[in-house]
Amino acid sequence: MNRRIEEELFPFYALGALTDEEKAEVEAYIAADSDAKARLAALQETAALLPNAVEPVAPSPNVKANLMARVQADPRGASALATPVPKMDRQRPSPPPLSWWDKFRQSFALPALAGTAVLAAILLFIWANSLTRQLDDLQAQVADLSSDTTVLADQLETLQTDNDELRIRNELLQQELQAQNDILASYQTPGTNTLAIGDNSGENPDARATLTVSSETGTATFMADNLQPLTADQVYQLWIIRGDQTLSAGIFEVDENGRVVLDIDLSLAATYDAVGVSIEPAGGSEQPTPDQIILLGVASS
Repeated sequence: MNRRIEEELFPFYALGALTDEEKAEVEAYIAADSDAKARLAALQETAALLPNAVEPVAPSPNVKANLMARVQADPRGASALATPVPKMDRQRPSPPPLSWWDKFRQSFALPALAGTAVLAAILLFIWANSLTRQLDDLQAQVADLSSDTTVLADQLETLQTDNDELRIRNELLQQELQAQNDILASYQTPGTNTLAIGDNSGENPDARATLTVSSETGTATFMADNLQPLTADQVYQLWIIRGDQTLSAGIFEVDENGRVVLDIDLSLAATYDAVGVSIEPAGGSEQPTPDQIILLGVASS
C-alpha cells in the first residue's frame, strides 16, 4: 500500500481538489490495485455527502432592503433600475444542474458560520480517513502478532516435548550407569567369579556377555551387550550347562542398544561347566536348539 497516495491524495481526490498531475497519479495507482480502488470508492461515497453536512441559512429580512437602498444611492444603479428590461424573444435556457462540488464551492458564499461547518466537515472527513488507515495498520499488526504467537507456542510445545524425551533418556542412562557400576563393584567383591561369554557362531562378533556369581553377596548376574534385536516370535534364552545337563536360566529380550541385565537364581548358577545363549521360539524351549546357540562361555578347569 502506498501510504502517501492513500493518506495525502485520496481525500482530496474524493473532494475533487487535486491538480491534473496528482489526479493522474492517483488513477494510475488504483488501476494497478483493486483493493485501493475500492477504498477510494468508499471515500468518494462519503465525500458525496459533505454538501449535505451544512444546514441552509436563511438571509435576514433586512438584506434585500439594504441592498436596494445601496443600489438606489448609486446614480448608475438608479439609472439601471429605471431602464426597462427588454423582453427576450427566446426563453433563456435553464442552467445545467450543479455537481456536488459546485454546490460545495458555493457553500463558501454562505455566512461565516456555514463556512466554518463546511471546513469542520472536511477536516473530520480527512481525519476519519487517517484513523481508518491507522486502524487497518493496527489490525494487520495484531494479525501478524497472533501468527507469531501461534508459531512461538508451537515451538515451545516442541521444545517441551524434546525436553521430556531427553529427561526420560537421561533417567534411563542413569539407571544403566548405576547397573554397570553395581556389576563392576560385584566383580571386585571377594569370592566373586565372572565368566566371559563370547560369539560362538561367528555371526555376532560384536556381541559379548558375562555371568558374575558372588557367594559373598549371594547374587548371580548375567549381562549382555550388542545383541541383535529379534522378531516378535523369537526370544533369547540363557542356559546353564553341567556335564550332560542343560538347564534353562530364563528367557530375555534386549533394548534398542542390544543390552540386557538379568538376575539369575544363585542356586542355579552356583556351579556350571559352561553358559550359553541361544535364539528360541517365543516362550522358550526345554532344550537349546543346537544350531541356534550364538554365545558360549566355558568355565576353566
